Amino acid sequence: MFEVAVTLGLITLLALVMEGTIASTNKAENQLAAVRNALERGQRITYEVMDEIEGSRKLFQGDQIGQDYLAALELVRDPVLPGARLPLFDELQELGPDVPGDPRTGNILLFVRETDAAPAVADPATQKVRYIDIYRFVCVYPRQTNRMVVVKENGDDARDLVVWRSEPFPNRAQIMAITSNTERENVIADLVDRFGMDLAWEPDGTVDAAFYAMTSGGAMATNPTAGVLIQEDVDVSDRGRLVYGNVQLAQTSNASAHTRAVFTKDDPATWKPDGFELKIVGVSGARKVWVHIVIESQVRTGIVIPQAFTVIASPKDL
Repeated sequence: MFEVAVTLGLITLLALVMEGTIASTNKAENQLAAVRNALERGQRITYEVMDEIEGSRKLFQGDQIGQDYLAALELVRDPVLPGARLPLFDELQELGPDVPGDPRTGNILLFVRETDAAPAVADPATQKVRYIDIYRFVCVYPRQTNRMVVVKENGDDARDLVVWRSEPFPNRAQIMAITSNTERENVIADLVDRFGMDLAWEPDGTVDAAFYAMTSGGAMATNPTAGVLIQEDVDVSDRGRLVYGNVQLAQTSNASAHTRAVFTKDDPATWKPDGFELKIVGVSGARKVWVHIVIESQVRTGIVIPQAFTVIASPKDL
């Protein structure tokens, strides 16, 4: 009986040790899985945004023109997070923190990206083709969801990062530069009938002076169309890029080195980037876009894993 008792005691002790080892291993594996998920998702969206910016042809800032363009976007499916803002160009300073009292950073990125040129038929008889530059508006911004990804004290529903893309628009100046009236009319008609584009875009000026109606008869409106709604192309818009992968934008907090605001000098009670911080410096043709994205995921045990990603993109303006 003594030997049986000793054996059972040893087995019990061994079982307890094994249970602790297995629990520690599972905890470590869950934590590593959360880190891997945050790293993979964060790197993917960061470099996706960087690639989009470096293919841009016109950036918008938080001045009146930029605000009007932002208001003209059809953002019905995924509304912008209240309080989010466009950055202001800082053409006089090097890339660095804002000057107190002069907020320049933002958390909405709005620009125009060039896509594949449209081969519009200029002469049906000879099959002569004119390649017309085509542009899409791209907007990257945070939005509030109704799903909770990270559960923590005073937690909120997850904030996602949306990549929104508009329908395509041909370059009006390029079309109007076609000297032959017949060829120009054929190009316009082909853009309308075959490519489904009924508005041409003029890069300079305000939103109410930038879009010109085109008809299938080959006519280009003399005056711009005011009040244009820049519609979303649902076939190419990615929408939310984080929450579907069980990660979210991290709310700005000094509790972690990862979640602190970097360039923003605003009073946190007034404005915070909350995981998507942008600053644009340099003059036209030599701009730098600094992008700082902070995302977080959660281990099953409740531990929150934040990860920060920073890139600098070099866009080109028209």
